[in-house]
Amino acid sequence: MNRSEYHIDITIRVGNSRDWKKITVGRSYYFNMKRGTLIKDLRKEFIKKFPEELEEELERYSIYTKKFIRLYDNNVVEDAFSEKEDSDLNIYDKDETMFYAVMS
Repeated sequence: MNRSEYHIDITIRVGNSRDWKKITVGRSYYFNMKRGTLIKDLRKEFIKKFPEELEEELERYSIYTKKFIRLYDNNVVEDAFSEKEDSDLNIYDKDETMFYAVMS
């Protein structure tokens, strides 16, 4: 069974920042996305959570898994899961829906 079209709750936590007043380190942002969503599309949704004047700075952020494996724009969300066909609960139990936004 292909679960790429199933939605799953995702968290992105800010890992670092040049200006903590504008982009707060440790703050989490929540999304409900399809497992097959491209990381570049997830990054766009993340950037939308901030004021427009921060967009250029936020474009420098990369998305990492909790195990600190970088996910590139052409990866999909489910690439971060150890078992792509696992149920949502199993993925949540393994904490594989936690991502980090880190400025490169």
